[in-house]
Amino acid sequence: MSLSAPATAQTSFNEAVEIWLQGNDRDSLPALAVLAQAGDRNARILLARIETFDRGPSPFRFSLSGAERRALFRQVPQNEIFGKSWLKVEAERGNKLAARFLQSRHPTPDLELIQDLWDAGEGQATDYPTRVVALYGSPQQKRALLESGRILEELAPFLGYLSGDPEPRGDGLAALRLITGKDQSDINPDNQDAFAMAGFLALGFGFGNASLDNAYRSDVENWVLESLSTRPIANLCNEACAQEKGACAFAFFALSGGYFEVIRVDTPYQSLISQQQFLDSPRARIMTLRRAALARVEANTRELATTEQIAEISSCAADLVAAERALYK
Repeated sequence: MSLSAPATAQTSFNEAVEIWLQGNDRDSLPALAVLAQAGDRNARILLARIETFDRGPSPFRFSLSGAERRALFRQVPQNEIFGKSWLKVEAERGNKLAARFLQSRHPTPDLELIQDLWDAGEGQATDYPTRVVALYGSPQQKRALLESGRILEELAPFLGYLSGDPEPRGDGLAALRLITGKDQSDINPDNQDAFAMAGFLALGFGFGNASLDNAYRSDVENWVLESLSTRPIANLCNEACAQEKGACAFAFFALSGGYFEVIRVDTPYQSLISQQQFLDSPRARIMTLRRAALARVEANTRELATTEQIAEISSCAADLVAAERALYK
């Protein structure tokens, strides 16, 4: 793969970003790589974030060899094999944001890091650090984070669930409370429909009971179609499956791994590409579709769901997934 084609070399950073947001990796990633090698700090940060946070790698990326992928996304000096992440290169040069992004991958509770990311205009990048505090932080750290207001709205149920009194399927119940706007008096383990839906919300396809006769099925469908967090699914289903958009939305929610995974489609570089701009882009829609098409069971032995199983929820969603999977063969 050549990164020095004339058209690529002449592409500006803003043009490369726009091409990437349109879903075109073949032209955008080499253009960003040329800019990164020439010293463009924004191109370096964006490339490094795309490498690790793209939740729907394209057929183009799958077609590359390991060496080609490393040359595309990293600094690879002559006679080196693995290269160095552009984030690390920039952090070593004193780029504080690059250093924060690197630090945000560490599984250590760090309230100061979360504050710094918000202050830098990178609130979406606090997703993983917030989950780390929720899982491993002290009660004092969890309480301080909740009280700070520096928490993504869609993650509040996760932190609240792990901070409060334990309850069966508490993560899914917490998500259902946010989706419905109802409290524990209505959404609790004694409510059979709520308890069944909680299993689905917690883990997605194959878990819980999310059949059409579940009292909360329409609430979940409507939330997926209306929430900013799931805008790419709504845009995809409204555009391609308008006649069964609710079922389509439910299918892609399931294939994404449930509530706490579906909310993780985020802009890689929020201070340059706003969350709303990213979620409304063709890139986010195709990432959602690719993520569903490539989803596999935990042991990675097979696809998460066959097209026949997906069709039981939405025939249109099944057709979209089947067509996307064919591009990877």
